[in-house]
Amino acid sequence: MISGLLGIIDKMRIEVFPTREYIEPPKKTIFVQLNPEKYTLHHSVNFCEGQAIGTSGTDLTFNKIEGEEVSFDFVFDSSGVVPPGKIKDGNGEESLLDAVGDIANAIKPAMVNPFVEVETVEKDVEEFKKLLMGYDGETHETSYLRILWGGYSLDCRLKTMEIEYTLFRKDGRPIRAKVKCTFKGTVDYKVMIAKENKSSPDLTHERMAKMNDKLTVLSEDIYQNENYYIDVAKNNRLLTFRKLDVGQKIQFPPIK
Repeated sequence: MISGLLGIIDKMRIEVFPTREYIEPPKKTIFVQLNPEKYTLHHSVNFCEGQAIGTSGTDLTFNKIEGEEVSFDFVFDSSGVVPPGKIKDGNGEESLLDAVGDIANAIKPAMVNPFVEVETVEKDVEEFKKLLMGYDGETHETSYLRILWGGYSLDCRLKTMEIEYTLFRKDGRPIRAKVKCTFKGTVDYKVMIAKENKSSPDLTHERMAKMNDKLTVLSEDIYQNENYYIDVAKNNRLLTFRKLDVGQKIQFPPIK
């Protein structure tokens, strides 16, 4: 980013995407007002618990690895003490003029006119909330997000948001808020399958026969042992294992 090259601190940004594929350019990019002081990562493994009758112990069977979760505290302040955040269309690429403006805001002394009523943060917080967890009536989904900060990047969706107002005008309207957000990592199904490459013989597989495919070779590829081809033939009720029809779907059951 240009501001980074000019020595201005790079602000965390959150890109808002229209679909789960993250292929199209983002609709909006949020530049936070202040970078978070810290963030918390949460990783967990999900197990299926079983317990035999008359036993005190629990047998844990692996189910899945949960998606990464990360929590940030975002500060919104309209008192004039710190420069405001920004929301831009698209990927939010900065021009030289934008960078100069950032520098001017960074070095400008914090001066608040005592005769002018300070704006509230309610509008900024509501817009932030709408972009992160707004419901799309066409896709019937909430927003798909990408968090970018330094070397950290996460494709995710908002899981929880907690808003705490901490400073107020004389009329009780808030001018400072802390918004605690928890995001859960998300991966497109096609990408996930390609990444995980679930070729374990303990899972059920399906193959569509191509020209010159042999059941013995396919069985060896999945089970690392060609001796299971007879069981596969029986499971699929094949009259012969010597010839497969092109386009024929073959189920390879898990090893018991």
